[in-house]
Formats: sequence, structure tokens, C-alpha cells
Amino acid sequence: MTNIANSKRRSKLSRARRLAALALTAAMLAGASPPSRADALHATLERAFAPALARADDWSLVVLDADGRTLFADRADRALTPASTLKLVVASAALARLGPDYRFRTILAARDPLASDGTLQGDLWLAGSGDPSLVREDLSGAAKLLYASGLRRIAGGVVVDANAVAPPELNPFWNPADANEGFQSPTSGISLDQDTVEFHIIGGAPGSLARISFVPQSSAVAYAGAVVTGDADEAPDVSVDATGVPNVFRISGSVPAGDEEKIWVPVHGIAHYAGSVFERMLLDRGIAVGAPARTGVTPLDTRLLWSHASAPLRRLVAFMLVHSDNHFAEQLMRRLGAIDGRASDADGLAAERAFLRERGIPTPGLHIVDGSGLAHADRAAAITFARILVDARRRGGGQSLLPLLPLGGKQGTLKDYRFTTALGRVRAKSGHLDGVDSLAGYVATRHRGRVAFAFIIDGVSRRADDAIVQAVDALAAM
Repeated sequence: MTNIANSKRRSKLSRARRLAALALTAAMLAGASPPSRADALHATLERAFAPALARADDWSLVVLDADGRTLFADRADRALTPASTLKLVVASAALARLGPDYRFRTILAARDPLASDGTLQGDLWLAGSGDPSLVREDLSGAAKLLYASGLRRIAGGVVVDANAVAPPELNPFWNPADANEGFQSPTSGISLDQDTVEFHIIGGAPGSLARISFVPQSSAVAYAGAVVTGDADEAPDVSVDATGVPNVFRISGSVPAGDEEKIWVPVHGIAHYAGSVFERMLLDRGIAVGAPARTGVTPLDTRLLWSHASAPLRRLVAFMLVHSDNHFAEQLMRRLGAIDGRASDADGLAAERAFLRERGIPTPGLHIVDGSGLAHADRAAAITFARILVDARRRGGGQSLLPLLPLGGKQGTLKDYRFTTALGRVRAKSGHLDGVDSLAGYVATRHRGRVAFAFIIDGVSRRADDAIVQAVDALAAM
């Protein structure tokens, strides 16, 4: 069976090759020049992009080979809104300037030793370095460790030092209409659960009020309103909305009987919020606290009680790229600013631009206002992203982006991309905002090795992803 199938396939291929040769011969006899590979690639990509570009306001497209030579370009130096593709800048800059093995650290410290009766005189200091991956389980583990060490009472209170990241918590260029969305959470030196709180809404019997709770528990969060339980076959329709008071939410809607909905919403005043959460953890563990949580600067004469290290930066960058995590991008961008200046937006963005200059990356029309690409005000050209990708691959090792990007059609934000020829052969970063579709990464071609590409299409009324997928499939086949 296999030999017969292979024979038939070879026969079809041979017939196709003969037909192609005859067509080429006829063209040459007619006086036409045979098309070059470059011409064929241009024609193929132009056909793939044509439906989207016919409706687009603007675009920026480029393909580079492994040596950085241009294989295809159409407005490659046109700076457009790139959306989340912008995360390639902070990813490459962080790996280069901080190093792939860099770890964020969060500590607990006190001035006084633990007394024999289990009392800690004075305050307990919680100080962060901007770790975007710190979660409530980490702090709960710290409370457990303190209890195991004999701590039973803190005479003072929990004091949170979040000064490793400068204010403001929210980027002023972000869309205020998205302020209550989990993907637009604040930045902070003591980031916790990506600075969101998780609401659980559980339906009971039809017609009854649903049960509402939130985690982690703390006195810093409150809500008003109710959710009604509907029939089991009804679709859930629950809203958790911010009010004019920070961290006070209004809840409404309905949930099917027996169903559980989880909704993540941003919290603000992160330092105070984290202190309140940790204080509750201490109390639940059986450690009394003498004063309310507050914020401050850790004294120089404190002694270390607990230290938590994040995963290596390389893993954090991979998480950011695979899941297009905005919070990770913003925290990393601020950390870059602390290398030569202050951990602020301005210094973080300056560090990114300095990195691009040092690497000789072309930046025509570059205008960046955040690390994540959430802002419509961001501008970058396709050639900038393609050159970043080529540079990272040349350097390799801990600065390589290739293994950190999601696999097309299989992982993260690329899981639902319907690649055919390129399925499993493309790794890339996608980007989407209203009217913006972008994709930049690497694809393994059949005859030209692995190439870098960057495609940005702005202003299409319908998403341009189909055209971009067709273009990447065409690259994989070349």
C-alpha cells in the first residue's frame, strides 16, 4: 500500500514539474524572462495580503533572511500602532540588560529579634522589587514560615515598601474605558496576583441569590450589589464594575444554577492592598498584629526574615510572550529604568530606546509610551521588529527569543491561528487592538532556512489575521 501511494505521489509531482517546465519554456520562447525566486515570493505575498490591504488604512510589512537581507518589504519603515507586538522590545532589552538568569526578590525584614514569648517588637517590613509574578501563595507561605519560626505577635504592624517602582500606577496613555479590565492592571513595586482581585460567583437554586466571595481576602476590598441565580441552561451575565471609591465594586447580573463564574478586576493603591492582604494572612495563621498595615521605606538596619526569588527572567519573558501578559511587560519595562535611573515609565522607555541604539536596530518613526503595547499612541515600524528578531537569533544563548515565543497553532495567543504549511514551524508574537492586527516572529521555510518577519496592518474593519496567516504559510512553503 505504501509503495503504491508513494508511486502515485511521485507520478503527480513529476507531472506537475513537467507542466511547470513547459510553461517556463513557453514563456522563454515568447521572449519573457523567467521569474526570479524574489519575484515569485513578492507575488505570492502580495496575493495573500491583497484582501486585507484593500481595506486597510496603512500597513508595514517585511521579511528578512537569517543574515538580515531583505526578502520582501512593503512600507517596512512605516511606523504604525503595533499593539502587543511591542512586547518584543522589552523582552529583548530585558534579556540583554538584566540577563536571562536575573531574579526579582521580595523580602520580609524587622529591626528587632524575635522575643522568647513569640513577640516581634516594632514593625514587620514587606519590601518588593517589582516582581510581576508574585502571587498570594508566596505570601501565604511566608506567613506559614513565620509561624513555624515561633512568631505569635507583631507589636507594630505590616509596613509595605513598594518604592522599587515609581508612580503612577496606571499609564496615562491607556484607554480609560478599559480601566476595569484585568488586562489593564496597575504597576507596583509590590505587585500581587498581577494587581487584580478574583471574584467568585456561585449559583444556587433558580431564583435565589448567588454566593459571592473574593480572593485573597482583605479589608481593602468591598462590594455592593447581588447576583441572581437563573435556570441551569441560561448563559451567565455577571458584571463586576469599579465605583468612584478605589477597590469598592458594584456587582450585578445573573448566573446559571450550579455554575461558578470567576472574574478578575484590577485593584489600586497596591502597596496598601498588599499590606492588608498579608495582614489577613498573618491573622488567619494565628499571628496577632498590633497596628493597621501602612506604607513606608525599609530602614537600613533591618534584619532579613524571609526572602522570595522569582523564576529566572528567561521564564518570566517566555510567560509574557506566550500569554501576551501586559502586566509582566509593564513591570519589566519599569525595572529596566532602574538600571541607569529610576524605575519609572520615562526611564524604562529611555532604557528601551538606548538598547535599540546600542544594537543598531533601525527605529524609523518610533514613538513608545508603554511596555505592553496597550496604548494606541505607540508607533513602531515592521523593520524594527524584524531587526530585533534577527539580532536576537544571531546572538543566541540567553538572548535568543526563538524558544520563548509561542508555537503557531499550538500555544498561548497563537493557539487558535489556523496555520497550514506553517503549523508547528512558526514562533511569533501577535498583537491586537481595535483596528490593529500584527504578527512578528520566525518561520522555518522549506528551502531558505528560518526567516524573520514582521507584519502590521492598521485600520481594517475586519481582522486581518487570515491574510497574515496566509502570508506566513506562503513563507513556510518557499
